[in-house]
Amino acid sequence: MRLLLFVLSFSVIGFSHAQTTASAVDRRDYSNEIKFNAATAVAELFEISYERIMNDDMGLGGSLAYFSDENLNYRGSILPFFRFYPGEKRRAAGLFFEVNSGVIFSQNDEFYYVEDGIIRQEEGENFVSFGFGVAVGGKFISRTGLFGEIYVGLGREFVDESFVEAYPRVGLNFGYRF
Repeated sequence: MRLLLFVLSFSVIGFSHAQTTASAVDRRDYSNEIKFNAATAVAELFEISYERIMNDDMGLGGSLAYFSDENLNYRGSILPFFRFYPGEKRRAAGLFFEVNSGVIFSQNDEFYYVEDGIIRQEEGENFVSFGFGVAVGGKFISRTGLFGEIYVGLGREFVDESFVEAYPRVGLNFGYRF
């Protein structure tokens, strides 16, 4: 009888340990995010971003933006960013502060002038410039991995020849954490 109770107790302990181990193996890391900026898409600025969650309170990512309106100087950007999440409720969620550096693509206006009664047109110049910016926002995550975030910020560009002196960092992003 003792032997039966002994074997039974070890079996129960073994099965319960196996179930916790299996659930720990099945649990995913959820450290990657892909997102689309819906707020800037309304203004014909298409932006897609990726963020890698490094630990509970910080993440690194990058954003690619392309402006399809030919009438403005701003053409697009590549923005690597670092985010700090001071909240402790969920992993990399809630309030965040962002620092970004930008590679900004711009084009100056085309010039029209009259010389000897003839209208001439000069092609606009393309510029690549660099800048740094900050933003503040919030991220709201569901249990299924879908999330939304809203943020606002501004960056300053440091090349004098370019016609874009500042770049916006605004967004209403929707994405998926996997």
